Amino acid sequence: MRLKLILLLISLFVHSNVNADELLIAAASDLKFAMTDIVSLFESANPGVAVRTSFGSSGKFGTQIRNGAPYDLYFSADISFPQQLKALGYSSSAVIPYAKGRLVLLSHKNDMSNSQLASLLHANFERIAIANPRHAPYGMRAKEVLQQAGLWTQLTSKIIYGDSVSHTAQFIVNRHVDAGIVALSLVKSASNSSKASYLLIPETLHSPLIQGFIVTQRGGDNPSAWLFHSFMESGEVAKILTEYGFETPNQEAISAVGG
Repeated sequence: MRLKLILLLISLFVHSNVNADELLIAAASDLKFAMTDIVSLFESANPGVAVRTSFGSSGKFGTQIRNGAPYDLYFSADISFPQQLKALGYSSSAVIPYAKGRLVLLSHKNDMSNSQLASLLHANFERIAIANPRHAPYGMRAKEVLQQAGLWTQLTSKIIYGDSVSHTAQFIVNRHVDAGIVALSLVKSASNSSKASYLLIPETLHSPLIQGFIVTQRGGDNPSAWLFHSFMESGEVAKILTEYGFETPNQEAISAVGG
């Protein structure tokens, strides 16, 4: 009897997994907390779909998709990356702008609430983290910020590069650096908000961080990808993004980046 029960449970488990639709999402790491909430809501509304999400650098994901990575949807922190994939034929959908990101100067060692960017020149800021500007949009904008503020040359020797913006935030949270420039959305998470001391960086110091997503060429054949595509337009998703500090991109900002 016990053996029959075990065999029955195994059969049910295998059957349920065979019939479950799988959805693979590549998402910019600034979405680490917001997308987790969005996916949870989506799976509750669509119990037959199992979503697997990978978080990382937008630029690296773009390269992986061009090289055949099997993602169904691609969410980038910089809309130009999915635009490039669309132009090269790697997208089954239009490029959809879903949010505008904001940057903050964050520290878990120093009080940043009444500070200025120029405070980074002080001796108590020996190590400063930003995401790698070679492939991470927040790193690109962080470099722009420091250049526009006239600080880049003076701070170059202090800068530590994270692989992605969430990796950079971990440097700060774990106190491996004295401060860093990261995404507001990561600071807004419940685990970080109570401990964070940050300065919201003026948007005038960097180009707009308009974010966009696509259903990839591979995802075009997956009905669940189109379900998620439509779900992103819901009011529930807009509410989640707002709660994590994302802003709704206006048409002027979208046009400025070629959207």
